Amino acid sequence: MLLASACAGSLFLGALPAATAHTEATKASSHAPVSQPEWLDQLRGAMERFRDPRVAERHGYKRTNACSESPFTLANGTRVGGMGYHYVNARLVEDPAISLLRPEILVYVPDGRGGRKLGAVEYLKNDDDQLISTANDRPELFGQQFQGPSEPHENGKPIHYDLHVWLFKHNPRGLFEPWNVRVTCPRQAA
Repeated sequence: MLLASACAGSLFLGALPAATAHTEATKASSHAPVSQPEWLDQLRGAMERFRDPRVAERHGYKRTNACSESPFTLANGTRVGGMGYHYVNARLVEDPAISLLRPEILVYVPDGRGGRKLGAVEYLKNDDDQLISTANDRPELFGQQFQGPSEPHENGKPIHYDLHVWLFKHNPRGLFEPWNVRVTCPRQAA
């Protein structure tokens, strides 16, 4: 995987406090806490430049051609939805700290014309003990607990927690829901 340049992290830093990995240890920096609308606006502003996936790649987010869409439907027949393309920054994943303006993953959604546009960010923290049965290290950010612990999504990957934030693509089910019913992956030619 590509590693983020050393300067990439410093460009994300701002007046927002960084969150720690543990809920009970979540602390603000010396800056005053930021209300939800303020943090949302600041996060959108910080992520604006990554609307172009090529910029994300230059900052250590690895491009993928695997588009995530759930094959399942809900009990009422409604499709679960999709996520899109996950561009992962390995350096940020390896760092156990959760930083508001440095999400580990950028999620790009198909734009319907063969391109991709930034839809969401995803925060990810690897589970400390690698046991699905325990959740004593569950992170929290924006007053939201991360989902998980979750099994690996790929071979060789760790058990983890994650939190999606749909910044640029409206999710009718909510800002923090992982699957977005408005996201559909392109169909592969048979």
